[in-house]
Order: sequence, then C-alpha cells, then structure tokens
Amino acid sequence: MSAAIEQNREERMDSEAPRMNGMAFAASGKKDTWTMEKYFAREGVDPLSRAFDGKIAVHPGVGGGMVPPEEMEACLETLLDRPRQGDSVAYIHVPFCETHCLYCGFYNRGYSREESARYTDALIDELRLWEKKAAQEQGPVHAVYFGGGTPTALEAEDLERLLKAVRAHLPLANDCEITVEGRLHNFGPAKMEACFAGGANRFSLGVQSFNTKIRQTMGRLASREEVFRRLELLKSYNQAAVIVDLIFGFPMQSMDVWLDDIAAACSAELDGMDCYQLNVYGQTPLGKAIKEGKLPPSADIPMQSAMFAAGVEALQKAFYRRLSLTHWARTSRERNLYNLKVKGSANCLAFGPGAGGNLAGWFYLNQSNYQKWQEEVRAGRKPMMMLMRPDPRFYFYRAVAAALEQGWMDMASLERCHGVEIRSALRPLLEQWSRAGLVELRGDVVVLTLAGQFWQVNLSQLMQDFLKHTLDSETNR
Repeated sequence: MSAAIEQNREERMDSEAPRMNGMAFAASGKKDTWTMEKYFAREGVDPLSRAFDGKIAVHPGVGGGMVPPEEMEACLETLLDRPRQGDSVAYIHVPFCETHCLYCGFYNRGYSREESARYTDALIDELRLWEKKAAQEQGPVHAVYFGGGTPTALEAEDLERLLKAVRAHLPLANDCEITVEGRLHNFGPAKMEACFAGGANRFSLGVQSFNTKIRQTMGRLASREEVFRRLELLKSYNQAAVIVDLIFGFPMQSMDVWLDDIAAACSAELDGMDCYQLNVYGQTPLGKAIKEGKLPPSADIPMQSAMFAAGVEALQKAFYRRLSLTHWARTSRERNLYNLKVKGSANCLAFGPGAGGNLAGWFYLNQSNYQKWQEEVRAGRKPMMMLMRPDPRFYFYRAVAAALEQGWMDMASLERCHGVEIRSALRPLLEQWSRAGLVELRGDVVVLTLAGQFWQVNLSQLMQDFLKHTLDSETNR
C-alpha cells in the first residue's frame, strides 16, 4: 500500500472511521450535537500517545452535496467546457495485484497476462473520451500518478504504451512528475526499461518492511536480499527518483525492527522514503487474522506514537529533508509533487476503475466495478458513478488541510488569500490544543508539536469541522 494515492483510497474507507471523544467525524457521514468541548484534546496526559481516543484514517476534508444521478451528465458537461485553473494532477488506477497483502483493503482483481492488454486498451480509450474537452486539454498537468493495485504487475509492453498514451493525451508540464507505484517482486529490467521508455521519472515502491519474516507474513513475496538487489538495479539506470514506502505498527514489528527498517532504507541511499502508520480494518485479511488469533495484535496507539517519534528523530539525524509530515527526501530528485498537490486544491483528472478525481472542487468517482467500467468506456461514455458539488469554501478548507499536512498554518495569510476571518474563531480551540501540548502559537502561525504531528489527521478534520460550524453559523445569523 502507498499513501501516494491517499485521496483516492481513503475516501473509500470512511465507513471505518473511528469515533473520538464521542464525536462522529464528518467523514463518517454521522452527525452529533455540537459543543466546543467535542473538539478538545485531553489535558494532563502524554499528548503523543493519549491526546485522543483513536486516530482517524480518512483524508480530512469538508464535503459538499451529492449530485442526483439524473443531473450528473449536465453538470459534467458544464465542467468539461471550463479550462482548468491552477495546479493539476492526473491519477491512473491499475486494479490488479498478483497477491493480496494481508493489511490491504484495496485489493480489486487478481492479475493475468491477458487482462493486462485488455485493461490497457480500455484505459487508453478512456483517455481519449475527454481529449477535445477544455477541462482536459487546457492547462498543464504537473504530476501523474499510476497507482493501484500494482501498476508494475502490467506487462512491459503495456506499461510502455500506457505511459506514452498519457503523454499523448494529457498536456503534461515540462517538469511533470510521472510516478509509477509498484512492488519490487516481478519488476525486472524489461519492465524498468519500458517505464523509462514511456517517460516515468519517479518510482514509489511498497517495501513496507525490510524484515523478511514480516514481509512474508503480510503477503509480500520478495525477501530482504531480493528487495535490495532490485533497488540497486533500478538505481543503476540513474534516470528517476526512487522512493520506498515503510509502514510502522505491524504485528511482530518491535521498535528495533522499525528502526532497522529505517536504517536499511537509509543505507540504500534512495532519493526519499515515506513513513506511514498501519491502519487495520476489520474486512482485511489482517484484521480477520488478528481477530481469529492467527496473528498477534498490531501495535497499539502508544507504541505507534513512539515509533512515529523514533522515525522522525532517526531521519532528522540522517539529514533527510521533510517534504510533509510523512514524506522525506534525501536528494533534490525527490519532489513528491502529486502527494503535495492532491492534498490541497489541485484539479485531478482520474482514469481507471474506481479512480477519484476533482474538477474545480467537484469530486467525481469512476465506476468501481471493473466489467461495468469497461462496458461504459466501450460505449463511449465516461464511466462515472458519483459526482459531488463542492462546499462554497472548498478552496479555503483545502488550504487549511494542505497547511496542516506541512505541520504549520499561517492564519493571517489564509485570511488574506481567502477572505475568511479565522483567528478569533479558532482562538479557543487553539488555546486548548496548546494547553494539551499539540500546537505552539507563534503570533499568527500555528505550529504542530511532535505530538500534534502524530495526531495531524485528527487535528485537520476537527479544525475544518469546527470552522465549518462556526462560519456557517455566522453566515446564517
């Protein structure tokens, strides 16, 4: 799993969003009586491990209203006639995996060689559907992300022609970041060279752990030694940024094992790494195995918070540059553009079954059923199953989320850019969070402490919900 496609993936996990201090998060779709205290953290406890009852995993945000199915086509046509404004990215969803990793809730389809070509043909046809529309043709695309699933499962010839089709049908910026996500197992020279021939310049590889026992228990096929061999091979081409994902909190993953994972990634001298907390969902094989006693429990919140803190310290000591709270760079090659832009208000052109996109704040979701997606594309229709209109303050709320993703927020700057008065509205909330040890207030700038960084997703969602209630109340007076 890679969080580089968090916006697409996490929006599908909102049914499992936990409750915190009795409050149902906005992402869960449930409402609760509003009181300011529901947004407060615990005081008088260790803020790193006990600020809240639990962490939420869904991408923070404030949604708008669902467009009725009978109005979707007309709304979409209006959106497509408008050129994109501002930053833009594109997301290509590849639904296949050779195996189902135990912790993954996003497994779609088993892989076969024959399906690789059929999928690629359909995806290229989908790229053509909007090629004469202003929303696709006009305005540069700054980052493209091939996620999944496992894009590197595709055959070499299909990887190359899919990458070339994206370059042919999307107006990519001169410095466009083109990321291929994948596994190192079954990713050999032929596929690597096909990706380079197609223009890929960044690889996000789901190592998750270098520990062979943990890898194999979780369904990863390559051993520690094979992982290192494949990383060295990919690096030897010297043509792209090479990034690995690491996860902390696995069953059987002690603090020593976690620190060894970070040390191993550092020793490989990659361009960067991403460090994510494990989320265990009940419907995954891992969740079921733990419930049935076949595997020991995953790390609890206190242990995960300690692992988070230890990871930050280790990477700072190794002089890695922090691009966001979860993304780290060692060289200037790593920019992490897709992740940074998609967490903000960037437009996102989305293709493939189950892919989620955004045009000027209007969020859409492609048909997730693979067969129905193919049928819609063959019929010459964008295979859209959902369209949601934006909140009137969409750009403001996304600016808040993007700022907290970086670990700090300039309230005066947000007010100037968006014309929304927030300093007085947020004062009681921020003062309480400061007492709880989650933020530091430096004039108009809010800075997350180490504990605040660990709880950042909670803080971001709570702040947006708090502001929405406060601002909407003021508007309705």
